[in-house]
Amino acid sequence: MHHAKDTASSIPHLSRIPSLPFYYGWIILFAGSIGVLASIPGQTMGVSVFTDHLMEALGLSRVGISSAYMAGTLISSLIIPYAGVLFDRYGARIVAAIASVMLSLFLLLLAFAAPLSQALSSLGLPMGIATLAVTILGFLGIRFFGQGVLTLVSRGMVAKWFGPRRGLAVGLMGVITAFGFSYAPQPLQSMINQMGWQQSLVQLAFILAFLFLPFVLLVFRPEPAVCGIEVEQGMKTLSSSKAHKVPDATVEKDLKQARGDRAFYLILASLGFWSLFNTAFTFHITSLYQEVGFDANQAVRIFLPISVVSVLARFLGSYLTDRISMKSIYAGFIASLVIASFSLFFLGSLLGDLVAILGFGVGGGMFGMLNILTWPKLYGRKHLGQISGFAMSVNVAGSAIGPWIFSVIQRFFGSYKGAGILGLIWCMLMIIMLVLTPFKPASSQGEQS
Repeated sequence: MHHAKDTASSIPHLSRIPSLPFYYGWIILFAGSIGVLASIPGQTMGVSVFTDHLMEALGLSRVGISSAYMAGTLISSLIIPYAGVLFDRYGARIVAAIASVMLSLFLLLLAFAAPLSQALSSLGLPMGIATLAVTILGFLGIRFFGQGVLTLVSRGMVAKWFGPRRGLAVGLMGVITAFGFSYAPQPLQSMINQMGWQQSLVQLAFILAFLFLPFVLLVFRPEPAVCGIEVEQGMKTLSSSKAHKVPDATVEKDLKQARGDRAFYLILASLGFWSLFNTAFTFHITSLYQEVGFDANQAVRIFLPISVVSVLARFLGSYLTDRISMKSIYAGFIASLVIASFSLFFLGSLLGDLVAILGFGVGGGMFGMLNILTWPKLYGRKHLGQISGFAMSVNVAGSAIGPWIFSVIQRFFGSYKGAGILGLIWCMLMIIMLVLTPFKPASSQGEQS
């Protein structure tokens, strides 16, 4: 583990970072935000723009392509913990560079999925099986390297570069990524209109390989120690009124030790279910609004106000993590899921939409923030990749099965209101768990608790 870091720190140009007139962590904050945005082709809102085109080109039904998406995402969730281990061992730059190259290649695979399927079919494989195999492989690649590895590494890198100001850094990161994600479908749709869906995927692959990859190699750095500096070195020491009232864990815990903590399972249950619920809401947004008499254009308008509330909630949540206990933060997060669940009962009305904007906006902002801030607060920074990688696998699994669960509920009950009931039942279980579960950061006093 240390060998890789020693090698990295011996690279000559790294020696310039300590002599910079500003703290390099601010560059890392910008780079990490760009890294998360680069994952968009592997995120649900990025994939959804291409879904109908893939269905037509491959001759797949909506159920067929949804099943392929679920299968690829679930397989991705099983291997993402290994990406976290690699992040701890080799650092952000190497792992992000590999991820950008691989995401580029899998986008090309999806772009040429139809001819590849025909080529496999000509070798004797039934066309239906060949198409499904190529599609699952393509989705597995973009979900693992995009939604999984790039997001994990970019968030983890920012968390390692900040201490007392981590809450502020995560809040600023949220502004860039939240608006980037909500705006992304528009330029992607414009690309498709101008050059077709295949050429658009090829263009995205080109951007990742020839623009984003050099950026990663030039700017990404694993942590301050590799560059010969300390966390927030040279920055003004915060006054006692602004400094950490709730500091990071002082004893480092690995994944095995974290698994011995009951709070770890409550955290996974709440973050994982939010990923399930929010992804399903996004995936089925058109169908949800069609159920109450609105068209697709009216349906997608809800995402902009949600993103505005999300940014505000992320800033407030990031600020509060340094001042109140993580248990209180998670109480607020679960409350947002309660509100989001209620909104499904009267979506389409003014009150219903306002409740949805509040619930999904606050929940989304807190979800992005908690995925970065929870782990150093409770388990330290040393094994950040290992622990956040395992948590990411739970989130990805949730995002895989969420749309499928909503579609099954809609089919059997004729309405999505059953999904609201499911959300409320899960929230009740989490509230009971929250009351019974202590949240104790690893410290010399609390390590055994």
